[in-house]
Amino acid sequence: MANLYDGKMAAIYDAMYQTFVNYDEEYAFYNHLIQENKASSILEIGSGTGNLAKRFAENKQNYQGLDYSDDMIAIAKERNKNSSFRQGDMRDFKLDKPVDSILITGRSTSYLITNDDINRTFEAVHKNLTDNGVLIFDFIDANRFIPFTKENPLILHEAEYQNVKYIRESHWDTNNSLENFMLEWTAKYYTFINGEKDIIENDFSTVRVFTLNEIELFLYLNNFKILKTIDRKTYAYDTYVIVAKKIS
Repeated sequence: MANLYDGKMAAIYDAMYQTFVNYDEEYAFYNHLIQENKASSILEIGSGTGNLAKRFAENKQNYQGLDYSDDMIAIAKERNKNSSFRQGDMRDFKLDKPVDSILITGRSTSYLITNDDINRTFEAVHKNLTDNGVLIFDFIDANRFIPFTKENPLILHEAEYQNVKYIRESHWDTNNSLENFMLEWTAKYYTFINGEKDIIENDFSTVRVFTLNEIELFLYLNNFKILKTIDRKTYAYDTYVIVAKKIS
């Protein structure tokens, strides 16, 4: 799995996603699913710079975050002085105490590029959930996203934060030589200030998108029962959100 969003990229990510994502709506969406399943303790995997953490903390919920990037966690800790964060790999982590719900947010499943990555993640989640605990996560739908990237080889996203305009130019290479439904994502990040466009960073990742049937089978094989499947459009991706219950 790639070493995601370290150094300068953590701050760029944080600035752009303030525009891309309405975190109040994001919190309301996930919190509704948590409350629906009567979960009182929460782990967010892919907690990033702590934008959802802030909302959970404001509502005095039993929340902790886990992220792969030390630099993202540093921003999250600065933003959320009283919240708990830990650096860790979703494929292999152990909490001090099992929790009632585990969220994998922000399409972080895209970085689970092998079947072994997925199985290890679901196994680790299973071990860290209480009996009848729930896993809630999203993933990019391969059936819609791959045709979209074929028809749109260059995808532009713009964001404005603290009076700075950011531009991201993304190229998705649907290389048929890659296993599973994997894509090579190349992105260039720019600022646009006083009419001047300046490049600030280049990024590259290999990511995976999934069919719904694949995810259903992975969950079945790792002792989860699907409770709910939600077709949800995000700022740039057609996704599904899955709510699955741990079974013995």
